[in-house]
Formats: sequence, structure tokens, C-alpha cells
Amino acid sequence: MASRQQSARLGRHWLAVASLLLTLCSLGSLAWETKDQALEQAVKLLRDPSHFGVSTLSTKYPDDHPVADLAGSVISGPEYFAPCSTETGSLLYLGLTVSQSWRNVLNSERKNATVSIASSTNPDVVDPRHASKRHPHHWPSDRPSWRRGMPSKGRVTLFGHFELLNVTQHPEKAKAALSCYLDRHPDASHWAPNATESPHVPFWATFNVDKVYWVGGFGDEHYIGWFDSAEWNTAWKSHSILAPAPLTEDQILAIDEDHPDSPQPFSSSASAESIASHSPTDPRPALVFQ
Repeated sequence: MASRQQSARLGRHWLAVASLLLTLCSLGSLAWETKDQALEQAVKLLRDPSHFGVSTLSTKYPDDHPVADLAGSVISGPEYFAPCSTETGSLLYLGLTVSQSWRNVLNSERKNATVSIASSTNPDVVDPRHASKRHPHHWPSDRPSWRRGMPSKGRVTLFGHFELLNVTQHPEKAKAALSCYLDRHPDASHWAPNATESPHVPFWATFNVDKVYWVGGFGDEHYIGWFDSAEWNTAWKSHSILAPAPLTEDQILAIDEDHPDSPQPFSSSASAESIASHSPTDPRPALVFQ
């Protein structure tokens, strides 16, 4: 008899636990966003003006680096990017061979890297997802201050690899890259291909996304999780209205007139092969930096 009573109590206990779990799951499904909603937010973040088109680029020093303390280590730093593609969620970068981060890319067989992009970390900059309905440029008065900072906002880490643009073989792509990039970062004209005042060797590099990790904010409000490249590219194309329209041939030819003071990426620009083997002007040996 005692055994049957104990079994009955145990059964009621597990029934209560199961009921609680079902309730929590139901509440969670109401509070959390769908994956598609999160993908749309992640795509929009890359065009958010609040981060000024600045990402954090992380690359790895080769295991055989001549400076033992650096071998295998990761270096991260801010880099301009431009979302110029309407077909895939790739990003355009302007690399410099003098940069330690870019040298790691150039000396990597797979040219792997990670790119992180975050919403404005300023608590005074309102997250539009939580803006006041009556005053869209203000936080709701009932939203606590600890839910207005960086942890409550969206950020994304892109895992992928770079593909260098051979400007000799594809001059029209180089011109389109220049136009798109300078539209977003006009100051880069001073170190873009053929800039007369820059001593450095620049090159165009497209970052192709292989995998994405998205943190939408606090988990009780937003989606946190992974997207694969197919999901990322599909979402990017679905929201391509946010992207610049592809350049026509006439627009490409007119870029000289639109940017009369901008450098042009032609004859003296380096090819992918020459970039990889180039040793920039630097008193220190190549790849040996303190």
C-alpha cells in the first residue's frame, strides 16, 4: 500500500513538472521572435547608420609566424565595410597590405576571418524595436535603464572568408566597388586604389559569409542563435530593397564625373597575385611586427 501511495505521489509530481514546462514553453514562444524575424533584423543592422559602417575584423596570425608570441594569436580591430551586393549577404572591404590584420588574410590559404557588427552602444540611442509608440525617438518611460544599453541591442558575428578582386581582369567591378564604397566612406578616397597621397598598397576584398551568430538582445525578448549561409543569403536577397540598385553600364562610365577627385582603380592597381607577394614600404621585415 505504501509503495502504491509513493508511486502515486511521484506520478503527480512529474505531472506537475511537465505542466510547468509546457506553460514555460508556451510563454517563451509568445515572447521570442521567429528565426525569420531575427534574420530580417540582422540584415537591417548591417545598414544601420548608427555604427557608421564600422565592423570589428578578427584574423589569426599564422602558426609559423616569426614572432613566437604572436603565432596562432588572434588580432581584432575596426574596419570600414560596405554592403554593396543585392544578391548575397557579402560585404565589401578595402584592405591595405601594411595592416597586420590584412596580412593575416593574405597569408592564409583559406583567407578566413570573422566580422562583428553591433548596434550603437550608446544607451541614449533608442532601439527602434523598443521605441515609444507615441514618440519613436524616445524610449518608453516604463522601460528600465538596464534594458537600454548594449546587452539589450542586436549584434551579429559573421564567419566567412575573403575573395580578392583582380582589378586587371575585372575593371568594371573595381569601378563599381569604388563607387559603392566611397558613397559610404568618402574619406577612404585618400587611401583607395591609386590615391596619390597614400604610400600604401590597397586592394578590394569581398567577405563571403559562411555562418552567422546573432544575438538580438536579451533572450526573453529576442532571438539568439545561428543562421547558415543559405538562410543568410536568402534573407539578404528578400530584403534587397534596402540594398543599392546594381550599377548600369552608363552609371559605371559616369563614375568619373560623379567622383572627379576620387582615385581610379586601373592600370597601377595591384592584382590579387601581386598583392599577396607585395612587401610594402616598411623598415621592418615583412610579417615581423612588435
